Amino acid sequence: MKKSIFLFLISLCFASCQPESPRQKEKTVLVSIAPYAFFVHQIAGKDQPVTTLVPEGANPHIYEPKPKEVEKVRDASLWVRLGESFDQKVFKVIQEQNPQMRIVDVTEGIHLLSSCEVDDPSHEHHHCHGNDEGSDIHIWLSPKLAKVQADTIAKALMEAFPENSQLYEKNLNRFIAELDLLDQEISTILAPMKGDAILVSHPAFAYFCQDYGLVQLSVEMEGKEPLPQQVTHLLEEARHYKVATVILEPQYSNKGAELIAQELGIPTATVDPYAEDYLDNLRSIAQIIAKPLQAE
Repeated sequence: MKKSIFLFLISLCFASCQPESPRQKEKTVLVSIAPYAFFVHQIAGKDQPVTTLVPEGANPHIYEPKPKEVEKVRDASLWVRLGESFDQKVFKVIQEQNPQMRIVDVTEGIHLLSSCEVDDPSHEHHHCHGNDEGSDIHIWLSPKLAKVQADTIAKALMEAFPENSQLYEKNLNRFIAELDLLDQEISTILAPMKGDAILVSHPAFAYFCQDYGLVQLSVEMEGKEPLPQQVTHLLEEARHYKVATVILEPQYSNKGAELIAQELGIPTATVDPYAEDYLDNLRSIAQIIAKPLQAE
């Protein structure tokens, strides 16, 4: 019922805002979350107009864009779509109101992890997160998979604005080289921690951990704070792995993570997985994870 009302309100807004004569399609690129604005600017240049659907600090898993917010982007030429829950609702409306908009799914060509994974085969710590199809879509946090996504975005830009294809190809090659360097740098930083675990408030780092041989332990269980018995089990796992830092994320509830950090007597660090400055953010995440080891 709520979904139907949402779609109805957006449709009404679109209908009331339609101009008398056709508007020229804007050369704006729409992205679902901020890291992909960085990707687009790296490939298309800083002058490329980019609009981000999810505002800074919002939780994309539960975000509900207002009809007027969707109306503002109805004339974009290209949408770099991730597949969050809110995407599904906006997708149907945009298809109806602007069927000419090119829509590219950045998960294309990527094997998605299940949103209900076992973090470590020797344990029973389950977590669920991701989109409505039950897949973990935090794929941008993997520098290795970021190269695949950058290539997907570049091809979509070339189709949308073919006159700039040579520029996009040149910039893509440069960006891929930067991602390779980032991957090598993080590999070096985290090499001594291979097989260790990170404890996070929200399970956004499965692909990052997959890249660098780490184990993700999440305080959040199926989008909720853990039950007492789950906290007990999580504390046992954290002690087993000797987790040295608890990672908090500003978009999610961190109460449980803070209590667990207090119980373990270890520090916390805040990481924003949705920060737009992608390269610096990934380096910062690696350094935060490795800091306790470097201090020994």
